[in-house]
Amino acid sequence: MESLDRETAKKLYEQYRKHRDGIRNKPEMASICLICGSVHIIPREGNNRMLTCRDCGFSFYRYRCPACGKTIDGRDPKNPPCRGCGLRFCTCGACGCATGGVQ
Repeated sequence: MESLDRETAKKLYEQYRKHRDGIRNKPEMASICLICGSVHIIPREGNNRMLTCRDCGFSFYRYRCPACGKTIDGRDPKNPPCRGCGLRFCTCGACGCATGGVQ
């Protein structure tokens, strides 16, 4: 992940902290924690679909949809969780689980 300068990270944090819709469409948001504002985000060990903040420990889903290739971000309200598998639904309607998912 590319490191953001402090000012850009702060502006993005403030913009998406309360209004999360569309966060999936901003690649730079993969490197900003919406809990503490940190830019110290790393892939979660053992789960390539999750990222974790090194400062506060918050983890969130962020990965490509297996059906359409769009970005899924668990912090975005347009990517709700599947009750069947726990993964997130993409805006295309797929979650990636074998049962087809249940919202």
